[in-house]
This record gives sequence, structure tokens and C-alpha cells, in this order.
Amino acid sequence: MMFKRVGAILAATTALFAAACSVNTGSTGGSGDSGGAITVTAFAGAWSEAFTSAFVAPFEQDTGIKVNLVLGADADWLTKLRAAGGKNPPFDLVAFTSESVRAAVGGNLLQPLDTGKIPAWNQLSNTLIQQSVVDGKAYGAPLTTGSLGWLYRTDKISTPPTDWKDVFNPAYCGHIALAPLTYNAGMQFFSALVHSLGGTLADPAAVDRAFTELAKLKNCVSSFPADAGSVATAVQNGDAWLVPYWDGRALAMSKAGQPIGFTYPASGAVGALTSYYVPAGTTHSDQVYKFLNYLTAAAHQKPFAEATFYGAGNNTITYSADFDAKIKHGEDVYKTFTWVDYNTATPNLNRWQQRWNQIFG
Repeated sequence: MMFKRVGAILAATTALFAAACSVNTGSTGGSGDSGGAITVTAFAGAWSEAFTSAFVAPFEQDTGIKVNLVLGADADWLTKLRAAGGKNPPFDLVAFTSESVRAAVGGNLLQPLDTGKIPAWNQLSNTLIQQSVVDGKAYGAPLTTGSLGWLYRTDKISTPPTDWKDVFNPAYCGHIALAPLTYNAGMQFFSALVHSLGGTLADPAAVDRAFTELAKLKNCVSSFPADAGSVATAVQNGDAWLVPYWDGRALAMSKAGQPIGFTYPASGAVGALTSYYVPAGTTHSDQVYKFLNYLTAAAHQKPFAEATFYGAGNNTITYSADFDAKIKHGEDVYKTFTWVDYNTATPNLNRWQQRWNQIFG
């Protein structure tokens, strides 16, 4: 009963933030504030709550500049930037995870960062910065990075997996959730599987080998969640005991009282980076760079990271003992990540998803 009540509370909270998303769209025009206004995107739910507390509230108080938050996700924001075509963009600062960056830069929808205007730039993880460097130009200011590993039900699994290939353990058969490749967690897991088998996404033979292995799970996968809400539902209602997912999400569920554990695979977790980007055509560059100074500062990134259970982009942060004990983070960790090769994955996504469908469809 307690597990169901917690799930109901989380569902209600999600609904409240979804409602907020539909009304709090803001405007890039002035708001009556002496400092003007900017429009910034944020992921809905507890993420946006922490974002407001750590960044928006102190920024507005210190500068008098209003921050209008637009809640949602990458795909919708990318679509709206494409519709704007680099002119009068609907946002002044946009959050993207790694899979959206190449498409946005290729469409001339983002402008390179003027890193000289960001005092904390040299404090940011170079490994994370490089994930959004295109043609030698830095486009993204890294905020946080999650690690894709194994989320599992502690009341159902007594011996959790220690590496990616453990998904083939017969003990888990019938209780596994796997996301399609079109959901970033699904592509990240597939990349991890390819690497754990000794290959890379750029090697067609290695990709073939991974699909051959995936076919062994044809009758073992009980759920195919294609978004965060579906993952939570599958785990909460017992459809799945094991799912490739992010450390921050898993630990947030555990903190909420759910029987959830998380393990970092021995052969390497997968980096799931969120950075902030300046859309082409914004007319509020001065205010945007003032906000970027807050987004990149250790003093503001620390409370956000600790609230969301994700490692921050700023390398100079001293975290709480509790955070250090639960979350792997820092430059040495980020260098060991299996980063998805989106230059290869993006043009092959539709074809690979069709192969995935042939196995699990």
C-alpha cells in the first residue's frame, strides 16, 4: 500500500507540473521589470523546482531580470527552434541533452558561446564541454550529467547486476524493461551493450553483434517504456524489476520511499549530459550571459546537483558527504563514461529502430 501511495503522490506531482507547462510559457519581451526578461527552458517536475531554487530565484533577486520558464523536453524545443528558423526564437536559453545538439547546430539554430563572457568557464569539466563542441566551437555550457546504469527493485532482486551483459542472466527474464532506441535511455543502453561486447557504434559488425545478443531477450522483456513517466509506472506496478536508467532518477525514487536501488556497471556507465545553449537570433544576449554566469557558478550548481542527484559541470564543487557516497562524479569519472557516438547514431536511428522492432515488435 505504501508503494502505491508514493506512486500516486508522484503522479499527482507530475500532473501539477504538466499543468504548469501549459500556462507558464512567458515571453521574450519585457515584463515590466527594470532589468527586462529572458525565456529559459527547463525539464518539468522536481528538476524545474530545483532549477528555480538554485538559479532563477537568486538571479532574479540580484539582477531584477525576470526569468520566464518554459517546461517541457528536447524534442518540442527543437521543433519550435526549427519553426523560428534562427529568427525571433521562442527561447533565449535552451536545455538540450546530447542527442539534440548536432541537429540544432546543423540547422543553424544555435550560436557558439562567447566563453570569455563566462567567468567560471575554466572551472567547467573539459570532458563535458567537448560533448557539445562542433567544428572546434563550444556551443553548450554543461550543467549536470547523469549516469545510465541499472535501476532495480530491491524487494524483488537480491543480487543486482554488476555489468551490462548481466541483463542476459536468466534470473531476470520476464522482469526487464527496455526502452526503444528513439528514447535517449534506449540508445544509451544500446551503445553500452555494443561497447561491453568490445565494439563501437561506428563498426557495423559490432552493431550486428549487439542486435544478435538482444534477440536473446525477445521473450524476457516485459515492458518497453518510451518516456520517464512510463519507466516509473513499469517499475512501480511491478511490470519490471530491472531497467537501464539514470542514477539521479533512481535515487530520487529511492528518496521518495520506493524500493529502488542503482548500480554503476563495471565496464562503464553511459554519460547523460544536459547543457544550456543560446539560440540563434536572441535579442537578449546581455541578460542571457548574466544568467549563464549563475548557471555555471559552483555556488549555484552545487545545490542543484545535490537536489537532483546529478554530478555538476563545475569541477570545483565540494559536495556533501551523502552525495559523494551515492553519486560517481568528477573529471576522472566522466572520462570513463561510454558516450554515445551521435554522429553515427543519428543517421542510423531509423534503420536501427526497425531492427529493434523486428525483435521486440
